[in-house]
Amino acid sequence: MYTPLQLREIFHIEFLRWFGRSARGGRYAVKGGANLRFFYKSVRYSEDMDLDVDGITVFALRDAVMKILLSGAFASGLKPFGVGSVVPPDMKSAKQTQTTQRFKVHLMTASGEDLFTKVEFSRRGFTGGTEVQMIDDAILRYYRVAPVIVSHYDASSAIRQKIAALAARSKVQARDVFDLHLLGTQHEASDLEGRHMDPGMLTKALENVFAVEFDQFKDTVLAYLSEDDRALYDSRAVWDDMKLKASGLIEGLRPSDVR
Repeated sequence: MYTPLQLREIFHIEFLRWFGRSARGGRYAVKGGANLRFFYKSVRYSEDMDLDVDGITVFALRDAVMKILLSGAFASGLKPFGVGSVVPPDMKSAKQTQTTQRFKVHLMTASGEDLFTKVEFSRRGFTGGTEVQMIDDAILRYYRVAPVIVSHYDASSAIRQKIAALAARSKVQARDVFDLHLLGTQHEASDLEGRHMDPGMLTKALENVFAVEFDQFKDTVLAYLSEDDRALYDSRAVWDDMKLKASGLIEGLRPSDVR
C-alpha cells in the first residue's frame, strides 16, 4: 500500500522514464526537491516536479508530454501501484509560454482519491552543471522498477540554486533550509566548483536561515516526510541543529573578509 506522496513519486519516476526516451540528456535537467530526492538521498518527498529545458520548442515539448500523459501504456504501468487512471491537463487553460510550460495532472487512485501533481518546465536557461545518472537504487528497489536514467543538476549546482532561492524568495521557505542541511551533510563548501558566490546573496541567505521558526518547518515540511522520518525530525532541537548545518555550508562560501 503506497501513500499519496509515494504515488506521486512513482508517477514522476515513470514520467521521467518515458520522457527520457524522446529528450536527450543535454536538453533537460531535473531540479529542486525531485533532484535531491532522486540523487542526493533526501527524505523529503515532492508533490510536484520541476525541470529546466533547452533546445526543445514549446510545441514539441507540449506534444511529447501530452503523448505520455494520454498513453494507455503509460497509465497501465501505474496501475500495479494503485493509480487507476491519469487525467491530463486541459491544454486550453494550461500555461504554455516561451518561459514556462506547466502540466497539471490528476492521479485517480483505485480507492477513489484524486491526487494532484504538476510537472513544470522552465525555459530560463540552465543554472549550473548537469549529469546523467540512474535514480537512486534504494528508491528503485522500493518500488521494484527497472533503472531510470535521468539528466539532473549536479550537487554543486543544487547547493547554489538552494542558496539563491533562500536569499531571493519574498517569503522564506523552511524546505530550502531543510534541503541545505541535507546537502551540507554530504558536501562541504570546499567541494563546490568555483566555490565563491555573491557575498550579498550569501549574507541574505544566512540571515534567512535563522528567520525560519520550528512551527513553520513543522507545518510545511514534516508532512512531506514518511511517518517514520516525521517522528525523527519533529523536534525543535533537531531543527536548530539543521539550521546550524545549513548556515555552516553557506558560511563556508563567504569570503574570509566578510565573515
